[in-house]
Amino acid sequence: MQAANSKCTVCTDTPMGQSPFNKDKYNVGGLPVNVYSSPKSDKSEPVFILFFLHGRLGEAENLEVPIRAIYEKVEKELIIVTFDHRNHGHRRVDDRGNHSWDEDETKSNATHAIDMYAIQEGSARDVSFLIDYLPPYLFPESERSISGWGLAGVSLGGHSTWTALAREPRIQVGIPIIGCPDYLLLISVRAAKFGISLDSTRYFPESLLALIRAQAPPFTPYLHSDSSNPFYGKKILVLSGGEDPLVPWESSRGFVEGLQVGPEGNKKVFVQADTGHTLTPEMLSEMSEFLQSVL
Repeated sequence: MQAANSKCTVCTDTPMGQSPFNKDKYNVGGLPVNVYSSPKSDKSEPVFILFFLHGRLGEAENLEVPIRAIYEKVEKELIIVTFDHRNHGHRRVDDRGNHSWDEDETKSNATHAIDMYAIQEGSARDVSFLIDYLPPYLFPESERSISGWGLAGVSLGGHSTWTALAREPRIQVGIPIIGCPDYLLLISVRAAKFGISLDSTRYFPESLLALIRAQAPPFTPYLHSDSSNPFYGKKILVLSGGEDPLVPWESSRGFVEGLQVGPEGNKKVFVQADTGHTLTPEMLSEMSEFLQSVL
């Protein structure tokens, strides 16, 4: 959940020089997407497709600097796809809907808990939609095969990454960045700062809680060492800031430490000390090395 004053050290870097990627735009059933690829790509080889989601109050175009850095380090057949979260970028319909609670009632968003879960869940569903429909747009004559699917996301996009890992079996590589798998724990800690409890139906309708408890990662068999666990066999890199005030590592620690991915899976955790709610160059380096090793 990226606040207005949160930072993306990489995203606000110096302007790009000569681009190490090609960029194309597609309208996939009414959802505009950006598709990035390497100019050095061997189009006769299968390609891995990685979705990359931006943070709250951001937009897809903010990710071009980190995408540039990835293509400078990852020497694999890789396509990166970005799109705007719902109510963000070209899809924005209500500015207040992207904001949190506030002590000033004129600025406060009473439906913050509902909005944030709906947006992160909606983006996870958008990823599944794109896995279905992007291939015929990209390769209408089946001229190239797809070797696999992955998802990375920053802040709000990190929450969506956890959601998709729990819900979409075709996502086999996940990189949640300053995101949290336990929405109820994260949002309840935030709500408590405003004197709001989970028992308040004004802010946490029972229908919302029922949805979360039916599908959120902590309510899956993520501790199981068998195929009933939706994370089993997946390759997951967790990137967090050790001093993140907005998405504290403590809200994720219990789930991440208990998470089982099995002998065929890969779980790596990088919690950067003395780091707040930001995507850092060090995190981006970890991400690039992880992609290079698992693709």
